[in-house]
Amino acid sequence: MRILFLTHYTDLYGANRALLTLLSGLKKEGKHEPILVLPAEGELSELLRGEGIECFICGVTQWQAIYRGPVSFAVKKFIRRRRIEAEVRTLEEHFRDRGIDLIHSNSSVIGTGAMLAEKLGCMHVWHIREFAREHYGMRYFYPAEKVRHYYEQADQLVTISDELKEHYRSLYPGARVLRIYDGVEGFGEPAEKEETGTVRFCYVGYLFPKKNQLDLLEAAAELKEEGIGDFRVILAGEGDAAYRKKLEELISFRGLSEAELAGFVRDVPALLKTCDVGVIASEHEGFGLVTVEYMLAGLPVIGRKSGATPEIVLDGETGLLYRDRKGLKKAMRELIEDAKKRKALGEAGYRRARSCFSAEANLAAVRKLYECLEGGSADERS
Repeated sequence: MRILFLTHYTDLYGANRALLTLLSGLKKEGKHEPILVLPAEGELSELLRGEGIECFICGVTQWQAIYRGPVSFAVKKFIRRRRIEAEVRTLEEHFRDRGIDLIHSNSSVIGTGAMLAEKLGCMHVWHIREFAREHYGMRYFYPAEKVRHYYEQADQLVTISDELKEHYRSLYPGARVLRIYDGVEGFGEPAEKEETGTVRFCYVGYLFPKKNQLDLLEAAAELKEEGIGDFRVILAGEGDAAYRKKLEELISFRGLSEAELAGFVRDVPALLKTCDVGVIASEHEGFGLVTVEYMLAGLPVIGRKSGATPEIVLDGETGLLYRDRKGLKKAMRELIEDAKKRKALGEAGYRRARSCFSAEANLAAVRKLYECLEGGSADERS
């Protein structure tokens, strides 16, 4: 099959890292021909072209966005709808005679793939990777009936967690929904951790309020005030400028010299080799690719008991789950003070990640889905 993939951004954050892994696997197998549409040249297109994967540059505008007020949203709605219509026309003209069998949209925040599949008369797979409204506060630029139409006519919605699967089933009862966990590659055996006497907590993720990096810094500041000083906190990632300023102000105000804003980190595995504990503090996390990366690096994980995180992190077995800042602080203290527990949780997490969230398992599940679609079988797709 010739498969047209669409993504709406070019950075190598979670959704695009998962997409890169999938496209690389499909290309190596040689059974399907992947083509990627993305809005600009960048590291993602460079890496894929290096593997012989065709990339086409065209705007892929979000069909939902963060709601900041009725007037600004109304203006944005008018602009976005016209832009999306123009992009669909451009893509239809370019790919009309290319024999596209299936369109695979990489996120729920874009509807372009659904509209294009309708124009080209081909199948559509929609990868649902986020709780867009609950996590990001997003709203659609289209009426609810039209949104429902596109979700329910898709040949397959693929969610990256059971939590997301049940959520979309409840919203769109007529949709076919299948859970396939993301896969991660590029990690070997975890390196032995050198005991330095300082426990290094790492949180990799987009800087955004619902990611709750602020909670981690507050908990760290409270631990410092209680006399716990043998730790560091590394926040890796770029994002919302106003939120980053809040984080900087808190670090300065609380005198938290133990904390570092590291910015965007290209080589996440290399960073994790220098750390001792991974943190995922998001509310309504759709999956948490970085959570699996922590585990593959042999790190115990401290995770918020929200969204899909409890599906990945088994409380007391591969990490520690918490509900509020008090629980976060307690978990941090526990892992600062107990090196044996850090080691045991990290080792168990590594084994779980290797068995449940491998790139090979992800590729096999997606390939099976394509084969079912190609053969017209829906028996295993809901």
